[in-house]
Amino acid sequence: MWNAVSLYKHYCRLVEVSSRRWVTAPAVRFGVVAAVLSTGFPAVLATAPARTQASLSLPGTPSPALARRFTPAGAPPGDFEVRVLDMGIEKARQAVWEMAAADGRAPANAESWPVRKIDPLEAFGEAGAYPRTTVARLYTGVRAQVVRAPIERNGRTVAAVTLISPYPDPTLSRLEPGTMIIVLHLDR
Repeated sequence: MWNAVSLYKHYCRLVEVSSRRWVTAPAVRFGVVAAVLSTGFPAVLATAPARTQASLSLPGTPSPALARRFTPAGAPPGDFEVRVLDMGIEKARQAVWEMAAADGRAPANAESWPVRKIDPLEAFGEAGAYPRTTVARLYTGVRAQVVRAPIERNGRTVAAVTLISPYPDPTLSRLEPGTMIIVLHLDR
């Protein structure tokens, strides 16, 4: 029987080590650092404006337990935010749109963000650390209603918002009737 894995092996090549390499590499590094310091480069960095962080205020209650389940574990702190609302997806979409429109970051109306009924595993994606089979069992016979929308400022996308209704509780034992908001901040 043919085994594709055994025919496709990677062998690591031994790295040639020179006895003089340990002397030259630090000397080169020191020379580069000295040249950068002599040009005043750090002063330029110190006077450069810091990246502005948009204060995107969304409705709802923060849910760190759901954030641990449905957002990537390796994401930098503050990049993802998860909130829950005690209202259906239509009202939640309108509330998020109104808060985004107050800053001039939303399209002309909330209806431009369509509500789609999709598979729950597609709605939550593959990045979170949630058990896919448990979530699939929770949604047996029910499709997730999802709204995905960009939040823009000055023609630049500063956040991506996903609304999911109904959503699982943090213990993954039942579906909650409200709406979960997952926000990916792109400007931080």
